Amino acid sequence: MSEIGDKIFDLFVAGHYGPGEKLNEAELAARLGVSRTPIREALVTLAGTGVVTIEKNKGARVSEYTRDSVEAIYAARSLLEPEAAKLATGHVTQSDLAELREMAQRMHDKILDSADLSEIAVLNNAFHTAILLRCPNGRMADMAIGMLKPVVAARTFRRYTPAELIRSASHHLEIVDALESGDGEWVEAIMRAHIRAGCHSALQGS
Repeated sequence: MSEIGDKIFDLFVAGHYGPGEKLNEAELAARLGVSRTPIREALVTLAGTGVVTIEKNKGARVSEYTRDSVEAIYAARSLLEPEAAKLATGHVTQSDLAELREMAQRMHDKILDSADLSEIAVLNNAFHTAILLRCPNGRMADMAIGMLKPVVAARTFRRYTPAELIRSASHHLEIVDALESGDGEWVEAIMRAHIRAGCHSALQGS
């Protein structure tokens, strides 16, 4: 995805635009300091990931997700992302580990302090993406990241209870421990458990 597309997606993650909200090209262009052409191109790309919905004569909106669509995305993630994380295990550097641990600890601390869901969502997206980018199978990594984006854009963290947020943060810390150990089987197991737990949390009340 383009740099502009990444910036627009970051606005979704940070909560500036919610599911179903109409996206104004001129407003986005002014916010990001670019012309409308790269905004339009980025929205088309985001539509390809399922994050944005474009309707003829109506423009673009942040996609809304039904219970069935969220469940289907999580089911696909639970098959692909754990395997990608397992393959990434031997390719994570000490610098990567330090960065991942810092992000995981920040998420944990923020949940205990104030549960700022927008900032936690940004960190969560960065954490998972950083691991997937280390997967040596680039096609698998791209597919896994593509499945992560709709879940993040749907702001599923807002359905988590405080206890579930703490569980999610603890999983992140354990994933870093598993990566640091070099045990790909452990990485795969905790990542799958993390995603399945997230699925149940995201679907409650929907």
